[in-house]
Amino acid sequence: MPQSTYLIVEQHRKPPENLPEVLKELSDKHRLDTYNCRQRLIGHGLSLLAQGEKERLEKISASLKGAGYPHWLVAPSNPEFEPDRILNLRITAEQIIFGCRNREVVFARGATILAVLAEMSGELAEKSLRQLLSSRAYRGVDDIRHLEENDIRKAILEGRPVLDLYRLDSRRRIQDAVRIFPGRFDPKGLGEQAAVVGRQNLETILKLAGEYAGTFQMYTDFGLVNLPGCTLNRDDTDNGETQRKNLLSLTRYGWLMADVMRAGPMMPPQRQGNEDLSGAVAAALLMQNPALAADGTMAQVLSASGEIAQEIDAAAEKNNKNDGASPPGLLPPPPAQAVSPWSRPGLWIIASGAAAFMGLGFLRNADKQELLDKAAYHAFASGVIPAFIAILTLWYGFYLLRMKRSIENTPTSKIRSVAMGMVEVKGKAIRKHALVSPMTQTSCVFYRLTRYRRDKNNRWAVSSVRSSDNVPFFLEDATGRIEINPAGCRVEAGTKQEGAPGQVGLMRLRLNNHSDEKWVEEIIVEGTLLYVLGYASAKPPEGPTFGEQKIEALRELKRNPKHLNQFDANGDGRISEDEWDAARTAVEESVMHEMLGNNQQRKKQEEHIVIGRKKGFPLIVAETHSEERLTARYLYSSIPLFLVAVASTAWAIHAFLEYIR
Repeated sequence: MPQSTYLIVEQHRKPPENLPEVLKELSDKHRLDTYNCRQRLIGHGLSLLAQGEKERLEKISASLKGAGYPHWLVAPSNPEFEPDRILNLRITAEQIIFGCRNREVVFARGATILAVLAEMSGELAEKSLRQLLSSRAYRGVDDIRHLEENDIRKAILEGRPVLDLYRLDSRRRIQDAVRIFPGRFDPKGLGEQAAVVGRQNLETILKLAGEYAGTFQMYTDFGLVNLPGCTLNRDDTDNGETQRKNLLSLTRYGWLMADVMRAGPMMPPQRQGNEDLSGAVAAALLMQNPALAADGTMAQVLSASGEIAQEIDAAAEKNNKNDGASPPGLLPPPPAQAVSPWSRPGLWIIASGAAAFMGLGFLRNADKQELLDKAAYHAFASGVIPAFIAILTLWYGFYLLRMKRSIENTPTSKIRSVAMGMVEVKGKAIRKHALVSPMTQTSCVFYRLTRYRRDKNNRWAVSSVRSSDNVPFFLEDATGRIEINPAGCRVEAGTKQEGAPGQVGLMRLRLNNHSDEKWVEEIIVEGTLLYVLGYASAKPPEGPTFGEQKIEALRELKRNPKHLNQFDANGDGRISEDEWDAARTAVEESVMHEMLGNNQQRKKQEEHIVIGRKKGFPLIVAETHSEERLTARYLYSSIPLFLVAVASTAWAIHAFLEYIR
């Protein structure tokens, strides 16, 4: 059976103009999945586009050449050994000598060296992903920063770094290799360059390798790229078996990079100085499959080439099975969105009063039924309607003043020190769910979409209001993170856009005078600084309650006679009432102990505290940098309400006095 060949592409940082034509040709002519091809062509670094027989891949290569895409046709070699872990080193004028467990590995001056600097905890991927989400949320407006090579190296060294050095011969085949863990070797051989901090010694060795090498190539994107068998398992990286498998993946990555160097590009890569890693990170996190086929013991390093080759074949086979599958989402989808147009406090009362006022006025002027006409007349003439308006406006004015007083009297707390009860916090909004606004498709933590339609008088009237007040999000400051439940909150969003049905992304469409519908979208973009005033309380426990767990445990006990017989104290073969009471007490203690143990594991604040609305207490979520500006807004809004209340009261008194005469 012929060996499988890899077609590896150099990803484009931004979609080129000819990308649609390239995708169409890859789909129509070569039967490749369009979605996967797009994911693997856009980003940064190397990515596996296809694998199989060399003749088929050469045809795809011809199409990529014509489109100007750098790529490689690589015949991957099975790793023959893993890099030896170094224990010490010596530096001479002509060579670097690494002391390993059973031998010495020499890197002579002028050698061809391949370096792989990797971060093994997944922190680099998480940092890059956070930057990607932030950049998408701001849409190029604010705080967009791309990871540069220096930033990548810094992130690796600040995490859990590993450095692999491969010495290649003239044909770019691996002759020897060493693996360096910071702090796990004797740095005395570095002489005056030796440092106390292990990561600094690692940087020094990397620098010396570059100085001594005749040809030096370094790769830093292990765990960020989509290459077969070269994935980083980020689940429980402190587990010894997970670490062993990740080191095997790192070995496969190093040997594959040597194969790439040996194959040479079919077209020269066109790298840029400041490249965006976000696309590569997203593709890697979405498409990588951390499951590996190896099993065995907790050995630190496997040097047998047979097991390594077997794991490579198993990983490649699993990659083939999963090829073309849709990648999973990074964040869970938001819960079912509520279509609740009236969530503000008092809005129903104001709306009812306004409807009654307009309804009675309409009936009076429409000269409908005589009874309704008389009722409307007497309601106005006696001052009932003006009095009702005065009560509504007076109540809402005092409600705004109460909100202002609550803001002024509640001290600002750090999230880490939030106490139960009424609290005031400030921080950065972070999504908990994969929420995007329906009109502009912007990553956000809250949106409100108001739809307007023209009525028969050619005036805009609200047809529906759709909001995400049922989707919780996080608020984060320098001390921690806490969950916000916006249900029933008063939201002051800072971003507001107007558009029309069918609007795509942030492209604004001008409404003509003949349009019958318009949309107004208010959003709080992820990463925005927010002010939140609400009631902090403990989150209800997830899963079954104590009573439900106890009942299930008792049922399980009844289904297992062997365990039930443990409570047969007198050995008569049956469980008496007293013995059953003892069994029930033991089950209760066991369930309680298990629940307490689970609660102790919930250390993160966002997992057990939520800020939301409680009856009798306000909930304000405002996109503002100043409390004074927010309180002034409530004050200025209450003044016209009080003026209307005074005028309506005077009107009601005057109408009542005239009516009783």
